[in-house]
Amino acid sequence: MTLAALLLAVGVGVGVVTGGSFRAAAPVQHTCRPPGKQAVRALDGVRTWEYHHKSLSDGTVIRAGAARWQGVDPYALDIGGGSALCLAGGRVQGSWPADTSWKTMHGTAGVIVDGAPHATIEDLRVDGYGDSIRIVDDSPNFLLRRVYLSYSRDDCIENDWLNSGMVQDSLLDGCYNAFSARTYHGQSHVTGGSGNLWTIENTLVRLQPMPQVYKDRGRVPGTAGFFKWDKDGPRLSLVNDVFRADQPADTVGLGIPAGKLSSCKNNVMVWLGHGPYPAPLPSCFSVTTDEAVWNRAVARWKQDHNQ
Repeated sequence: MTLAALLLAVGVGVGVVTGGSFRAAAPVQHTCRPPGKQAVRALDGVRTWEYHHKSLSDGTVIRAGAARWQGVDPYALDIGGGSALCLAGGRVQGSWPADTSWKTMHGTAGVIVDGAPHATIEDLRVDGYGDSIRIVDDSPNFLLRRVYLSYSRDDCIENDWLNSGMVQDSLLDGCYNAFSARTYHGQSHVTGGSGNLWTIENTLVRLQPMPQVYKDRGRVPGTAGFFKWDKDGPRLSLVNDVFRADQPADTVGLGIPAGKLSSCKNNVMVWLGHGPYPAPLPSCFSVTTDEAVWNRAVARWKQDHNQ
């Protein structure tokens, strides 16, 4: 049963779903191709050092499907410099122990995109970093598709420069905080993002209680929430997504940023905590207490993406 059919079966309003299943959208296999004669960089093998290239030419494609980064280097890939860059594939594995402080993990990122408008990241696997993917200064209109992120001990996706962008057909299976669009002291070149749009569609998102939490505040293990948002953050479009939370969240909470929802339809919230869901949700969400809804969605996504 598709997600749309599931929602039709239970009604569009916020309610409790007791059955049904979610079928992930068929993956859109658009492999990045460089325009004209721009560069293709092929990476392979096990790498224990940062791939740092901030002056890439427009349209550069980094083919990293045969590459694996491992170790405790704070940053695995830091790329930028040109428009329409593409990182295709790659596995980034962190190895910090569970007792590593939140402050240390906050200073790590699997992939950083910096100064690269219209960048694409596709078919990437990141596990065990602070931020899995960090989109920074002057990188509007990013596209993340078919990415698989897990055990992200700060933000699964950080977009604190408030860029426009899209997350499509992805699995975020373990975030302390899922999506961040909140500025902080000391940033430069940040402009208001209220006119920008961040779209999240056909994507599965689970909050994972982490062993270390923000400035040691709140319950342990704990989570921050789904959306860490600035008052000038981008608008949100949420379409055909499944979210999961196992307990109340500290610092950010489990709601949707107030006044930021541009469009929204066919979303499911899997709530496995005690009592009713602890935050208001718009009518484009249905709430279920059935863990099997999440498990089936993840199993189907992994099957469709050969994971």
